[in-house]
Amino acid sequence: MEETTNTLGISAFEDAPEALTIAEKLAANVAATLAPRKIDNATLVTLPEGYRVQDLTSTIEAAQPHRARAQGTVTLGDVPSLLAYCADQVAQERGYIYADPDARTITAVFNDQRSTLAPGWRDHRAHFAAAFTPEFKKWLEQNAKPMGQTEFAEFIEDNLQDLHPDQAQTLLAVATTIQATTGINFSSAKRLQDGQAQLTYNEVIDAKAGADGALKIPQAFNLGLRIFKNGEGYKLTARLKYRLHSGAVKFWYELERPERAVEDAFTGYVQEVREKSGYTVLIGKP
Repeated sequence: MEETTNTLGISAFEDAPEALTIAEKLAANVAATLAPRKIDNATLVTLPEGYRVQDLTSTIEAAQPHRARAQGTVTLGDVPSLLAYCADQVAQERGYIYADPDARTITAVFNDQRSTLAPGWRDHRAHFAAAFTPEFKKWLEQNAKPMGQTEFAEFIEDNLQDLHPDQAQTLLAVATTIQATTGINFSSAKRLQDGQAQLTYNEVIDAKAGADGALKIPQAFNLGLRIFKNGEGYKLTARLKYRLHSGAVKFWYELERPERAVEDAFTGYVQEVREKSGYTVLIGKP
């Protein structure tokens, strides 16, 4: 085979080793440029012009048997579960627990920013929301709302388990046997400056209950309720009210400061977390 030469008279075969070396170096440089780079916990790769930098961190992490760091939020159904989860995280020196009385929530932030030297991402959490029980919601929703005689009797019958047995039967008897009449007693009369007479009177309601009219109508009754799901029982007092309306009797009850009972029940949760968790508990929103 005849050896060929370029225009400079240099043999192409003589230049082959040097050209191959240059090509290998260029390929190596390109490969090094395109190779993924790890910066701290992030993995990046540089692509040619016209392309974008692709973050492969989550993809690579998802293929590992363990995560690079703990994150995410877990929702728990009661305080003992919250305490157990907080204990497992062993983050008493790094995290805070936040109690929000308005929202009735308790949230633990395990990677909080307690230390200015190593501030956390605040994205590893446990959350507990104190939810009302169905029975408490019934009494709360019907609070101070007038009911007809039959409606009131059915309401008491449906919720007998929340009352003391003796009081429950008394309320049922009152609701089903009450008889009431009204009268007007004039108490005074006086002459006004314009010469007209003004009469002052009081409306009197004579109410009797029981088959013989001898049953005493209670002014108040007590409820034994769990305010929050998976919580302890709580005693509430309700005042019984009744009025004649269009020839019929209207009943209703008024709970005595139900908001105070809710506040006290939630405060009990907060105190339990303070005493048992080992974390610093703050009142506020996380």
